Parts: sequence; structure tokens; C-alpha cells
Amino acid sequence: MATKKIRERSVKRRTINIGFVIFVFLFGYIVISFLLSLRKPQPSIYEVQKISLATNNLARAVVIREEQNVLTESSGYVNFYLKNGTRVSKNEAVFSIDDSRNLRDAQKDKLNYTLSEEDIHDIKESISSHARSYDPGDFSNIQDLRTDMQTRIVNIIDMYRLENLSKISEGSGSGALKLCKAPDAGIVSFFTDSLDGITADEVDASTFDDSKYTSSTLFSSELREADTTAYKLITNESWSLVLKLSEEQFLALGDSKELSFTITDDNLSLTSAASIYKKGDAYFARINLNKYLIRYINKRFLVVSIDMRQSEGLKIPRKAIIEKYFYVVPKQYIVYTQGKTGITVYEMDENNEPTYQFYETEVYYFDDEYAYIDDSVIQKHGQFIIIPHTMNQYQLSTQKKLEGVYCINKGYAQFRMISRLYEGEDYIIVKSGVDRSISVYDFIWEDAETLSEDQLITR
Repeated sequence: MATKKIRERSVKRRTINIGFVIFVFLFGYIVISFLLSLRKPQPSIYEVQKISLATNNLARAVVIREEQNVLTESSGYVNFYLKNGTRVSKNEAVFSIDDSRNLRDAQKDKLNYTLSEEDIHDIKESISSHARSYDPGDFSNIQDLRTDMQTRIVNIIDMYRLENLSKISEGSGSGALKLCKAPDAGIVSFFTDSLDGITADEVDASTFDDSKYTSSTLFSSELREADTTAYKLITNESWSLVLKLSEEQFLALGDSKELSFTITDDNLSLTSAASIYKKGDAYFARINLNKYLIRYINKRFLVVSIDMRQSEGLKIPRKAIIEKYFYVVPKQYIVYTQGKTGITVYEMDENNEPTYQFYETEVYYFDDEYAYIDDSVIQKHGQFIIIPHTMNQYQLSTQKKLEGVYCINKGYAQFRMISRLYEGEDYIIVKSGVDRSISVYDFIWEDAETLSEDQLITR
């Protein structure tokens, strides 16, 4: 019988490609990590910047004074008998009104006046004053000089007319001549402008718009209608300057309560109480003064050079600031030993025996009396510390807070105190070169509320 051969069926085994599996795993990990990174808030790291403060210390100021307009009681031609800036008492004659032209025409023929030495000296002094404040880029100075000279000459003539009124009037056939007296004591001013009567509270950015500003002199012998302004009377020698500041100057001045400054028109240097404030989108400083008003009686605007306190600082975001509480320790209780800084804590052990333990701690800030130490090193509120070798005791009970930021130079969040100089809406300017604070080019966390102290930083 023939033997039947049975063919064995071969089974082909499938092998797993390890390389392909690893590739799929890594690819999936990368995709998932990428998607998660899109949802994860990105690190908000800010590099501390140095900023120069108030490189331009010049500011324009508007003069605020108490002034009232004195009106003519009738129409006619005006003759003034007092100089601009003259102090006048109540009921003292300031000007006269000639209801016709006859008297003035008669005066032309009888007027024979030669300038006195005093008149010449006053004119020279006025020219010298304008020369000292002359600015080649400001042609209004020339107009100011012209107006001043006209005022002085007319004033000299009118004073002569007053002194010789009876002589000049003889045979003139003039009409009635009426003397007008000051309603109150004050300073006579013949300067008028579009800002007459403005108060400090009314000053805003538009006040400094030259296109809307006009000025003129009231010292004129032209015909005046009844109830028109003859002159202005300044009734109070207290006055104010309102300075329009740049944002840079505003930050530099901060919350200053006093300013030192120089009025560049005549190099007058002063120090006075001041208030710094923002109104709308503009920045201002108000300075109150009690002297020197008469020097600027013909001025509405002055240029002021401000003495700035600080030339530079460090600019940081407002959101980076955080507050932290510290125990305050008299500086003499801080121990320095073997290159370490800390405190020596005094306690009683279970056997009621005194023990002394040194705890290393960082000092975050020194003021005139105290050192500020982290409260995490203190085991319990009210512990006593000592000064070695003297055994003087101090109980840890007082805490004070410091403003600071999280510095992340070392890869984790470290609290560093700051000392404010000035502040804006989004940024704060802090002092540079302060021990145990931040420095230029340090990296800080931009939003302090999203980080905790000692937290590791991953980028």
C-alpha cells in the first residue's frame, strides 16, 4: 500500500516593527504637547528697563491773578495819570475823561515837555529787561517791547498833563473833564487779553493753545464808549502759576508737595508749595506765590525751568507689583556668622531650660531702625530673639508690608522690594541702585498675581 505523504502547512509569523511604534508614540506626544501648550498661558517675563526722567525741564506756565475790570462811566477821550504797575489807594485818581476832543487838541499846542533823568532811566531799564529775556525764536518779544515803550511814553505825557491841567485848559473851550478814581486799593494794570479773569480751576490743555489767544494794551487815548474797560485793577498780590507738564515731567515730579524752579524771563529762582495733578489727558502743576506779581503784570504766560529731583529710574509694569508682610527686627538683633545672616531665637525646652537656636534668614530691607525678615523662618508669633553676648530680648510681634516684584533671574520667583519714585497708568518708575532691590536688565514676572514665591519658572 502506498504511503501517502502529508504536506505540512507553514505559518508565517508577523513581527512588530519597534521603530514604527516608537515613532508613532513620539509623534503623538509632540502633537498632544503642542495642543496643550496652546491652551497654557505663556510665561509673562519682563526685562527691567532704565529710563531717563525729565530730560526737558522747561514748562510753559499761565499766570493766574485776581483782577477786575474798571469801566468808563461815560464816553470820551481818556487821559491816564498813573503808570502801569502803580499801587493805588481807594479813591485815588487814575484817569480822566474828556467828553470832547477840544482839550486834547489844545494840549498839543501847549505841551512842551522834556524827558527827565528818571524818565530816561525807566526807559533804559525797560529796554535792558527785554534784552535779557530776548529769544531770537520768539518774535512776540519785539511786540512786547514796542507795547511797553508806547505805554511808558504815553504815561509820561499824561502825567505831565495832569500836573499842568489848569494851565493847558485855559482858553481851550473844552467840554467837561471828569476825574475817575480807583474803586478799591490795588495795582493798576493796562494789560488785557483773552484770558482775563481765568481761575486755576478753569485751566486745561486748551488754555495753552496760542491760536485762540490774543492780548493788547488798554493804555490808549482813543475814544472810549461808556461802560468799556478803562484799565484792570489787581486787588490781591497773591497769585498762581499753572504749569503744563509733559508726561515725562509728570512722572518725574510724582507726588511732590514743593517745587524749586526758575522763571526764565528774568532768572528769578524760587521754591514754593505745589500740587501735581492730571486733568483730562493733560498734566499740570499748580504753584501758589505771594511775592513778585508786579514783575509779571504784563505777562500771561511764562517759561519755567523746573529743578527735577531724580535723573533716572527703573520702569516696571504696574501689574508686576505685589505686597508682602515681614517681621520687623531692630537692626542690632541681626546676626552675622560664618558668612550667614540670621537671628538667634530664645526658647524654653521641655525641661524648662533656655535654648538658643540660630536661624538663617534673608534680610529683604533695612530702614533707619529695622530689618525686614521673612515670616516663614519664625516658628510662632511672639517668639523672642536675643542679641548674643548681651542677652537682650526682643519679641517678634510687629509686621509691616513692603512693595516688591518677583525676580526670576535664578529660575524661580524671589521677592525683591522696590521703592517708588513716580507712577503712570500702566507703569511705575522705581529707584535704581537700591540695595536688595532690582537692577536694570533683571527679569521679573510681569503679572505677580499669577505666580507664587519660590515657584519654579518653566519656559
